[in-house]
Amino acid sequence: MGEMRLLLVRDAAASARFYRDAFGIEVHQGQEIAFEVDDLDQAHARAVAAGAEVVQPGVYRDPDGNVVTLTQRPQTARVAGVDMAGGGWAVVVLEDDRVVDAFRCESFADALHVDAAVAGVDIPIGIPDSPPRPADVAARRFVGPRASSVYPTPIRAVLEAPTYAEARVVAVELTGKSVSAQSYALRHRILEVDEHARHDERVIEVHPEVSFSELASRPLLPKKRTDGQAERRVLLEDAGIELPASVPRIAEPDLLDATVAAWSARRYAAGEALPLPEGHEGRIGAIWR
Repeated sequence: MGEMRLLLVRDAAASARFYRDAFGIEVHQGQEIAFEVDDLDQAHARAVAAGAEVVQPGVYRDPDGNVVTLTQRPQTARVAGVDMAGGGWAVVVLEDDRVVDAFRCESFADALHVDAAVAGVDIPIGIPDSPPRPADVAARRFVGPRASSVYPTPIRAVLEAPTYAEARVVAVELTGKSVSAQSYALRHRILEVDEHARHDERVIEVHPEVSFSELASRPLLPKKRTDGQAERRVLLEDAGIELPASVPRIAEPDLLDATVAAWSARRYAAGEALPLPEGHEGRIGAIWR
């Protein structure tokens, strides 16, 4: 039946054997008794088998005449955060405040094999046809001193150019500026995620520095510094997230970024995430925090 939480027990004597048989717990007093359960149907079957009288759906009378109420425990969505890690991807899966899985995979398609209601990924989603992309502009403004961590997203024609030399020509012709080798080097990842995001509504764009800034409400130290990493770990722990000390094949900065991406994904699943730019409507084209 899974974990069960006893909400209320008071007043008169209750049948110890009944509660052992029905719920696997010891109850010595009780007239008004309430439980939250993971599986309401299974709890109902056990209560009836143990001799409870059904008063109405979810409400029972035990053999001593005490009223017992069963309610379904609110279900928390399992979510994932995905961050680039070397030539692959770091994935962190959150359930409630627990990291229930963390691993590295080679493709974004592999990352999406996780059981998650929302997957927040640190990569542009919503490739622009002309610069600048509003989400990038808003994100740079939002993180303030950390603005250099938000790279401008190349336009689609540049990303689809087969070579860097051709991409530079296209960029100059269409935007008046060349494209950096670093931005062009991400083309395969950006195009891969873009394809999945258009068909998989679980996928949203996040940016770790945006998410950490939302958590901290202040400028942060550079994440490449040891004290900057410690600062981010404390922010996540203060948010209630239990982080593993380390994960094989995932460096500390990537673990922190993937975890805060999952934090934003959880906010999105709960309807609490805020978009950049503000007022943006629709899943694609915004950085969610």
